[in-house]
Amino acid sequence: MTTLFQPLRVITRHSDPLMATGINAALMAAPGIEVVMVSDKSSFPDADVVIGDYESGMAWAHHLRLRSSALRRRLPGVVVLTWRDSEADVHNALQAGVCGYLLNSCNPHELVDAVRAVRRGSPYLCDVAASLVATSLTRTPLTVRESEILQLIGSGMSNKVVASELNIALGTVKAHAKAILDKLGARSRTQATVIAAQRGLLGHHSSLRRAAMPHSPPISIELPMQQPPDRVAAWDLESPAAQGRSRVEPQVRHRQRSASHAAQAVQHL
Repeated sequence: MTTLFQPLRVITRHSDPLMATGINAALMAAPGIEVVMVSDKSSFPDADVVIGDYESGMAWAHHLRLRSSALRRRLPGVVVLTWRDSEADVHNALQAGVCGYLLNSCNPHELVDAVRAVRRGSPYLCDVAASLVATSLTRTPLTVRESEILQLIGSGMSNKVVASELNIALGTVKAHAKAILDKLGARSRTQATVIAAQRGLLGHHSSLRRAAMPHSPPISIELPMQQPPDRVAAWDLESPAAQGRSRVEPQVRHRQRSASHAAQAVQHL
């Protein structure tokens, strides 16, 4: 039980240095929470909660699960703070042992609530993640073979090529493809691919998923003012300093192209 003399100890393992700084600032402002600073990121954390991005959070959840039988002390819970907002991503994280799931658009109060809930042993899902989990319960899940065929269809393969790739009959592929359309509520292979991309069923590295993904809202975690406003303005992405503009503008153009591709894909449905 956390008391005044035993603060809730948190370690941040987020791969983005700016995000990690914002997370630590938000937590240090909350009473009863101690942010543990560890320089060696490979060490096992002596903390109640570990906060990370999706990749590091999944890695720590797996690491803690492997060590749960070897250690008698209570292991820290894992909270993920990420931009990933697909059904498959949330499902995979929960299955891996992640206890808390937040989007980058969360506010500091929600972050603190999630940390406290996970420390008590309760799962915490943001509204978007909770809605995705609830919706998934109403759907019939794809089988392993259907998921495999969906991946190949999503990569642009025809039924004949899929049959050859998996060494199964063409009729079997057609039967699986029909079942996939029914389960996804799609009327064509193209629509099924777009729906699968939006739900994260084609994997994180799918180019179609990146195009179909809506633009994430800005991160709302605020950092304490530690320097004059005229110097802080150099960190503003909307008006970057001259030396940083070359790095920011290509990212903006990439997001604009991705949004355009997504709009074109929807128009073809």
